[in-house]
Amino acid sequence: MKKRNSLRLRRALSMFSIVLVLFSQGTPAFANVVTTTQASEAVQNNSDTAVTETKNSPENTGEVSEGENDPTPAPTPVAVDKTVLTEMYNQLQNLINTEDQYRPSTFPGDKINEFFQEASVMQNANEVDQNTVDALVERIQVFLGSLQLEVKPDKESLQALLKKAMDFKASEYTPASFKVLQKQIGLTNTLLTNEDASSDEVSSMLVNLQKAITGLVKVEAPKPTPTPKPDPKPETKPNPKPKPQPNKPATNKPNQSNTNQNQSKPSTTDATTPKQPVQGPSKDGTASAPLDDNLIVDSLTDSNLNGFELPLLNSLKDKKQGAIIAAALKTLNKPFAKDGKAPSAFNNLSLPNYLYNEIFGITLGKNYEEMVKDKKQISLEKAQPGDLLFWQDKEVNKVAIYLGQGKYIMATDENHEALKEQNKLKEAALEKKETTSDATKDATKDATKDTEQTKDKEELPGVQIFTIQGYEVNDAGIVKIADKTDADSKEENDTALLSEKYGVIKNPSFAVSMPENLVLTQQGEKTLDNYAATVDFKANPITQRFIDAIADDARELGLKYDVFASVMIAQAILESGSGGSGLSRAPYYNLFGIKGAHGGSSVAMKTMEDKGNGELYQITANFRSYPSYKESLADYVELIRGGISGNDGFYQGAWRSEAGNYLQATDHLMGKYATDTQYSNKLNSIIAAYHLTQYDEPETPVGTKTGMIIQSRQNIPTYYRNKMIFPDFDGRNYNTSGSYPVGQCTWYVYNRITQLGGRVDNFMGNGGEWGQKGARLGYKTTGTPKVGYAVSFHPGVAGSSSVYGHVAFVEAVGPDGILVSEGNVVGPTTVSYRIIPNSIARSNNVTYVAPK
Repeated sequence: MKKRNSLRLRRALSMFSIVLVLFSQGTPAFANVVTTTQASEAVQNNSDTAVTETKNSPENTGEVSEGENDPTPAPTPVAVDKTVLTEMYNQLQNLINTEDQYRPSTFPGDKINEFFQEASVMQNANEVDQNTVDALVERIQVFLGSLQLEVKPDKESLQALLKKAMDFKASEYTPASFKVLQKQIGLTNTLLTNEDASSDEVSSMLVNLQKAITGLVKVEAPKPTPTPKPDPKPETKPNPKPKPQPNKPATNKPNQSNTNQNQSKPSTTDATTPKQPVQGPSKDGTASAPLDDNLIVDSLTDSNLNGFELPLLNSLKDKKQGAIIAAALKTLNKPFAKDGKAPSAFNNLSLPNYLYNEIFGITLGKNYEEMVKDKKQISLEKAQPGDLLFWQDKEVNKVAIYLGQGKYIMATDENHEALKEQNKLKEAALEKKETTSDATKDATKDATKDTEQTKDKEELPGVQIFTIQGYEVNDAGIVKIADKTDADSKEENDTALLSEKYGVIKNPSFAVSMPENLVLTQQGEKTLDNYAATVDFKANPITQRFIDAIADDARELGLKYDVFASVMIAQAILESGSGGSGLSRAPYYNLFGIKGAHGGSSVAMKTMEDKGNGELYQITANFRSYPSYKESLADYVELIRGGISGNDGFYQGAWRSEAGNYLQATDHLMGKYATDTQYSNKLNSIIAAYHLTQYDEPETPVGTKTGMIIQSRQNIPTYYRNKMIFPDFDGRNYNTSGSYPVGQCTWYVYNRITQLGGRVDNFMGNGGEWGQKGARLGYKTTGTPKVGYAVSFHPGVAGSSSVYGHVAFVEAVGPDGILVSEGNVVGPTTVSYRIIPNSIARSNNVTYVAPK
């Protein structure tokens, strides 16, 4: 009994202490309650042996029951995860902050604000359960996914053109043509004040306004009676080429072989200047003005030769190689056709069959199996011009013709993604044209035609020149092609790369030599006779020093004003005797024999003129005198771009954007710039002898190897630009969910990948998180650079934010680094490029993410 009373006393004291704690410490005392209760129970359980032995008796049952009814602690509140809700809240807030960037008709501002307020309230609410939060998140995600936001179009180009259009004076043009312009100006002003104008409307208005300007017809002024010409048929030649020293020293000209001396060496006739209309950028005796800024081009037109330079015929081991190269180049840009009806169109099989039949009179085979049957296969390193290159997986499935220099020519097949995009563009244009209302059909007909013609120029042709990846030639002239490791090959096979959709990225599997016993057909002989670089010029130090003196200025002017620097330099070599003529030397520096005065400076020299019947006579004429070679080169550019008196487009066929490659440019100059029937051949041969096409490409900017920002595609180093296979970014916003803020690096990469047919998730996080988030979402990630992948820079790497990191798009992979395009480095809406060195590109500080 004493023991039982003692137990009851202890329990009463414990309960009393609990009450004191509750009233003195409040809610946090739950922990103490539990502890005290447990302590009491421990005392109870260890009271003494007698109590333990009798605990199941009726008398003790009540005591245990009394302990079981002791107070217990309240349940801990369940934590609610609002992380995704916060992300949704931030996205809605960003949309509200950037509302002025979107077309009003596509921006549901009221609904966005409604969701924003609801998310704000729930974020700050304490008493809310997880189901309620998840339900709101789901509603917001569905709403964002349904958005069809359209960014307001850039109207700066249209505004600039409108300003130009308003400068035209009615008195100088016919009333009918000026009325059309005035009407278009009114429509343009209306569109510019329309905040909801679409990109298509702005683009269409830009085309129509330009068409109205182009359509202006000047009021004809009385023309002076033209001077009768001795022969109306012969084509005119530009500026007279004064040759005060027609018999130039041989040392000042490119060396030529004895066998071609009669053909290649300019004769005394070449040094004469037949009488012709006034030529050059200004009339004789007038000072030349600085180059017109309107001649500057804002983008560089890539040569369709893709870095291939036509070799001197004598440099080839077999002249039959020259015949097949010349014939192949004539098919360049021919369209693809599934039936391959040569020579108007080709498929992959018909191109090599057509060329070999034309030049050698043989058929290679009706299919790939016949082409390789009983043929000895050789490695790519041993391939020679004219050899066949084959691709093989389980079976041979593709063929091309090797041109040399690591280049091959091939007709793309119907599975080529860029050709598919061509068809889509054409179908869309046709559909748009058919659905245009009758009221606007006539007004847009010509504009649509002009737009389609512009697209045709940009579209990818069927027959193209491609580059063997990893092709290198060492100082000893030994060809080496870098092989990919098995791991790299497996990785590429595991994932469908975007680059596979836009061109051949895998190298050919093997080559087959051109048979040695082939005989040229009559057509083959004719093709060989017309080979475009047969003059056997030999490189010499005198000419090379002259090239070194003018190359940088020629490159700069060529890239800026849409002319080929290679052609400019070759003409300077030919016209001035490598800078050795009296007129081209200091202090006159006149490289091209342009008459007149430059800045008031001229020099009188004797020259030969042609009466028009081949009879020559000597006169003294004034020729322009320049302070340096650069001014002479600039005058040449003014002549090529500005044309002759009365015909501004006289040399248009030689412009880079029109010719397509330097071979077409030199061909256009023959008969226009010079009457010499071997003029283009001589220029092409000089270009080949001194490899002048290198000056048609931008020089590698200082600092690119350490990641210098390149704001213009034309300033990308030649090696990397030649490896770029994707079309330019189209500027469209495919991120309709608004998950990435417009202009951010994440926004650009998402849109770049979507444009090219790939896919990445709407919610990949900040740029530096794409690697980890992509891996969690099932995207393939790697540490090896791959063309067409996103590259995620960890925070602080390569100049990125120390908080958010950065993400970019891999355009090309080179031996010393990678070329990336990226957004929000120069500005939110500006796409720029960088070469990221291997020290970063192949480190653990970046992750590459493959699109799905």
